[in-house]
Amino acid sequence: MLRRAVVLLLLIGVTPPVAAQKLDVREPPFSEFDFSWLNGNNNQPASLLTVGPLTWTLYVDTYYAFQFHQPIDHTIFPGTVATRHNEVSFNLGILGVDVTGLDGPIGRLWIQYGSDVEASYGQDPTVQRGYFLSSSVFKYIAQAAVGWHFHALHGINLELGIFPSYVGLESYLPQENWSYTHSFVSDATPYYFFGLRAQIFATRRLKVELWLVNGWQTFGQWHEGRSGGYSINWRPREWLSLGHALYLGQEVLGDPDSLRTWMDNNVQLRYYNGRRISAALSLVADIGYEHRGAPTPDGWEGGLSLANRVRFTKWLAATVRGDIFYDQRGSLVQQLPLGDPYTLPGGRSYLLGGVSITGDVQPSPWVLFRLEYSHRESSQPYFSGHGGITSPSGIQGPAIPTFAPDLQKRDDRLILNATLRL
Repeated sequence: MLRRAVVLLLLIGVTPPVAAQKLDVREPPFSEFDFSWLNGNNNQPASLLTVGPLTWTLYVDTYYAFQFHQPIDHTIFPGTVATRHNEVSFNLGILGVDVTGLDGPIGRLWIQYGSDVEASYGQDPTVQRGYFLSSSVFKYIAQAAVGWHFHALHGINLELGIFPSYVGLESYLPQENWSYTHSFVSDATPYYFFGLRAQIFATRRLKVELWLVNGWQTFGQWHEGRSGGYSINWRPREWLSLGHALYLGQEVLGDPDSLRTWMDNNVQLRYYNGRRISAALSLVADIGYEHRGAPTPDGWEGGLSLANRVRFTKWLAATVRGDIFYDQRGSLVQQLPLGDPYTLPGGRSYLLGGVSITGDVQPSPWVLFRLEYSHRESSQPYFSGHGGITSPSGIQGPAIPTFAPDLQKRDDRLILNATLRL
C-alpha cells in the first residue's frame, strides 16, 4: 500500500514524505558535506541544462600555449592537454547527455572533439587488432554507458560501456583539476575504461567501485583474459578525502606472461577554511610492477604528485604542484604519437620531475580562465626540442633516415586557457 501511495504522489507531482523515500534518496551519497574544493571534482552548482529526465553537458576548452624550445612542427610533446605550440587552439569540446531523472535506468552519452581527443583516446593501439574497432569512431566517444540504479544501501550502480577512470586522481577534464596540465603520474595512468563497473555506496561517506575491463585505457584487448580492479573513496569529514585503487591486467602485445599491477593512493586535506580564504593539499602516491615473460626483464614504476591550492575569493585561486615519476623500463611513459614513423629508444629508465604554477579566475561558475607556467626535467631526452618530432621541415611524411626527433631533457611551457562548462 505504501508503495502504491508513493507512486500516486509522484504521478500527481507531490513529493512523498521523507520517511517513505528510499535511504539513498533521503541521504544521497557524499551530499552531507560540501566537497566542491576537491581536486579532480567538478566544483559547479547543479546544471542549468536539466530537462525532464535528462541532464545535458556543454564543455568548450580553448588555449594558447608557448613552449620555450619553439618546436618547428608546433607539436608539444609529451602531454595530453595544450599540445600545440604558439597557436590559438581547441583542446576539448564535449556535448553530452545523462539520464538522471528516472527511477532505475541510468546512462550517458558524451561526444568529444579536439586535440585532447587525439592525444588521449586516439593513442589506443588495440584498435589495430582486427576490424570493427576503429579509432576514427571510438575516440570521439568520451563516455557511453547504460545501466541500472538499485535502491540498496546508499545506492548501487551497475553500468556497461565506456566510463572514466580516476586512477591517478586527476580528471580527464582539466576544468575539474587544480592545474590545467596533468601530472606525470596522471598521464601515465588511465583516463577511461571500456567494460563493466559497479559503484557501491556502502554508506553516505564511502564508495567502493569494482571494474571488469578490456585493458589499461584501451577499447579492445591484446589478450583473452579480462583486466580489472577496484577503487575505494572514503570522505569521513568535509575537510578530508581518502582514496585507494588497485589494477591488474595483461597489457603487452605478444607476451602472454605479462602482468601489470598498479596501486594508486591519494589523500586530500583542506587544512584551512576561513570566511574568505581556504587552502587545501592533494597528495597522490602510486606504485606499479610490470612482470614480463623471458627474456624481457621486469620493471618498477611509480610516482608522487603534491599540490597546494589557495582560494582567495570565490572567483580567484592559485595552485602550486610538484610531481615526480619513475619508469624503470619505459613501459608507461608517453610514446611518440601513434602512426609516427619514429620511436623512442626502448629499454631505458626514465626519471621525470616538474613543477607548475596555476592562477585561476572564475567570474562565473560556468566560465574559468587560467594562466599556467610549467617546468619539467627528465633523466633521458624526452621533451620536444626546436627541431620537433615530425621531420626536418616540421611537415608529416614518410620516415627520413637522416632525421631523428629532437628531444631535450628540459621543458618550459606557458599556457593561457579559457573553459566554458554548462
